[in-house]
Amino acid sequence: MLECKSLYFKYNKNNILNNISFKAESGSFCALLGRNGSGKTSLIHCLNKISTPCSGRILIDGKDISLFSRNDIAKQVSLVPQEHLDIFPYKVIDVIVMGRAPFLKIGASPDRTDYIIANNALKDLNAENLGKKNFNRISGGERQIVLLARALAQATKIMLLDEPTNHLDFNNQYHLLSCIKKLCRSKGLTIIASMHDPNMAAIFADDVIMIKNGEIMTMGRAESIMTRENISKLYDTDTNAILITKTKKFFLPDYITGDL
Repeated sequence: MLECKSLYFKYNKNNILNNISFKAESGSFCALLGRNGSGKTSLIHCLNKISTPCSGRILIDGKDISLFSRNDIAKQVSLVPQEHLDIFPYKVIDVIVMGRAPFLKIGASPDRTDYIIANNALKDLNAENLGKKNFNRISGGERQIVLLARALAQATKIMLLDEPTNHLDFNNQYHLLSCIKKLCRSKGLTIIASMHDPNMAAIFADDVIMIKNGEIMTMGRAESIMTRENISKLYDTDTNAILITKTKKFFLPDYITGDL
């Protein structure tokens, strides 16, 4: 379990996050929603100890991550970043094997077991065809899938995703999030993902945290808080909710639905 207690974060003396508190349980998919600049990525970076909060605590199974070394963090928390630029012609399988680095002794090279784990990560994502390709020659969407496979190979119990569907086409957005949801269940992972699209969160997330101006506007089970009123307030635009199943809704700005 990951727990965040009264977290405050500043950047260049500007308040970015204010009094952020929540819990994310094992086996749950938690979506972070908010407008651009609301603090979603800053929170992701604090949870991975990339950024250091000015106050508050982040706990993993009751242990404060401020006491963890960088390598200890890497064994507990993996990150799939929003962007990844790499000019070196690494094979995809070698990029994925890099996720095994926290478990290697100093100066040691990956062995056969590490490559088996990497190949299994590609299998979990139905992306075995990418293994022998050069990472810098595949599409941006395929890179996202490879970076998710690297996080799986890292074998952490907490996975942080920063806009995981960036660069993905229509089909691959749903494919990737479906895989993430299944892995969350089958492996008991704690997954926290910042997301642009509230409709993706409504379909796939178990829990949702809505962040506005660096503060938690509301949070809870997706089916309870994904309402027209909350979405309208979060994005500062009148929104309509269209029921697509007995429990799932699709949200569109009012000015669009008014023309349909």
